[in-house]
Amino acid sequence: MRISLIVDIRLLAIMRKQLEKDLEYMEDGQLDLTDFNTIERNLKFHLRFELGDPFDNETPERVEQATNRATELFENHIEDSELYILTYDFGDDMFARTPAYIYELLNKSELKKEEFQESLATRYFVGEEVERENGQLNIYHGSRSSFDYKSIFNGIANTEMGFVPTIHQLVYFFQPNTNRWFWMYDDRGCLMFSNEPTDLLNNYRKFDGWIVEVQRLEMAKQFE
Repeated sequence: MRISLIVDIRLLAIMRKQLEKDLEYMEDGQLDLTDFNTIERNLKFHLRFELGDPFDNETPERVEQATNRATELFENHIEDSELYILTYDFGDDMFARTPAYIYELLNKSELKKEEFQESLATRYFVGEEVERENGQLNIYHGSRSSFDYKSIFNGIANTEMGFVPTIHQLVYFFQPNTNRWFWMYDDRGCLMFSNEPTDLLNNYRKFDGWIVEVQRLEMAKQFE
């Protein structure tokens, strides 16, 4: 029994350690997986896209368009190869009508998983004191084709629109061989990140009509 226990301890968090190693390309060095803010602040170049507009809130048309756009953008940015999925769950949420749905989707896939009960940082602005809540950090690893990402985007789009199933958790996708990230935050929009602006240029041109207009000039400067 003691031998088994030692083996279990040694196997614990292997995937997390590999992920942290894969993230060493970030220059700042202040990365903390329990604080998703440090991930975003270490990412160099980004594009932000409109998903649900111009459809009204709480309409099936808005959810359908947001889901389809997020899926297409994801497929054009993240290759069908290995990736990590990070889920941040802060527990009770006013929109969490189906709180276990994200886990049902991912657990029935071929992805490997590690779970951690952590003190998780909530969103804050630079210069503010970091506030934390007890929550769950899950790390998944596998290929893009091994899970139903379109259903994940649909759950995220549903969450504030009054439909089910919902996904209220924060869900980040990271591809280590390209250092590319993808995050759909809700029915309004999504962000794609890269360490090289050239990785974003094709999507900037291809999906020009979906770019968030108020940030267009800021994003265009990345390609100068």
